[in-house]
Amino acid sequence: MDGGRSFQSLVKAAGAAYREAVATQVQGDDATEQWDAWQELTAALLLMSWTAGALVSLKAAGVKASEVRDPTVTRFDRVRVGNDWIDLDTRFSAGPTQETVRRFMETIPMTRERWETLLQHAFDAAGELREGEESDALQRILDRSPALAAAVRGQAQRKPEGVNTPTARAVTQGAFFVTSMTQQQVEATKDLLAKVIRQEVTVSVAGKRLEVLGVGDFVEQATLATGTDLTTARLETVYRTNLNRAQTQGRLDICRDPIVRRFVPLMRYNATKDRRTRETHKAMDGFIATTDQIDALGIACPIGFNCRCSWSPVPIAVSAAKGWTDEDGIPDQDAINRHNGSRQALIDKGLVPDIGFVAG
Repeated sequence: MDGGRSFQSLVKAAGAAYREAVATQVQGDDATEQWDAWQELTAALLLMSWTAGALVSLKAAGVKASEVRDPTVTRFDRVRVGNDWIDLDTRFSAGPTQETVRRFMETIPMTRERWETLLQHAFDAAGELREGEESDALQRILDRSPALAAAVRGQAQRKPEGVNTPTARAVTQGAFFVTSMTQQQVEATKDLLAKVIRQEVTVSVAGKRLEVLGVGDFVEQATLATGTDLTTARLETVYRTNLNRAQTQGRLDICRDPIVRRFVPLMRYNATKDRRTRETHKAMDGFIATTDQIDALGIACPIGFNCRCSWSPVPIAVSAAKGWTDEDGIPDQDAINRHNGSRQALIDKGLVPDIGFVAG
């Protein structure tokens, strides 16, 4: 299976699982099974992102994967959980995730202990994401759209006509005039919203159904579109930050290996320079550091929510030519400090990583 297609297949499956979980919650049902599926797919995506980052560093170093493992383990089908050994199929039940893990083992074969550690880390990280999304995702989505929240709760925005008295204006100004729907209308509206979020029906088809139900005056067609748009936006925020984190970790992990470090002694900070990039992130572009310094300073990307910046390996030929290291890869800290200049001040002032965000 092609790596790019494999990743896109996982992303598509994960997106569907996420929408299914949120839609199930919209309907007021238990979504444990749906969140379980999303967690497994997310764990596989984190592994794949780590692998992509590791391969970038290995390529920059000109080192083969076989040179950074001992003893050799090319593939195996059982993993240890606690004191028990279980089949790989038990840990990764879905077809796309099984394929991802097998590609992972074959691409960067390593010791059994190291493989298990990464596998467990991926599941733990995915579990933390699942815990947060399971409890907060729907509420955060609703918080961004009062109209959507009103529809889900069986209420609707409707401005009463002929309200002219000061008292009445005081009561209604800046607030919603809440009109209750029948229980049947509430359930039908939630069901329509869930179907739109799942992308089972189009917004236009759902809008016509709202009119038939007699709630078209209260729940607009645009409200349904908002539901699926905000669900997609929420997932993109979660994945952009955490897949970037996993890929950066893969690059840094491989560059911590003594063999690779001989060929890639430094890492370079790369900012995505467009109108969405924060000024502090742009200002950090080009910052040079060792993996040890990155860890000590707590600046492994992402350094903020939705951060798209990254660390890239600096081969010894480049670092020596720039005067940042000698020919043996030993850093010249004075030269590095001169190069970094005012970028270091951003870290010293607590502006990087973003205030309140824990990087790495």
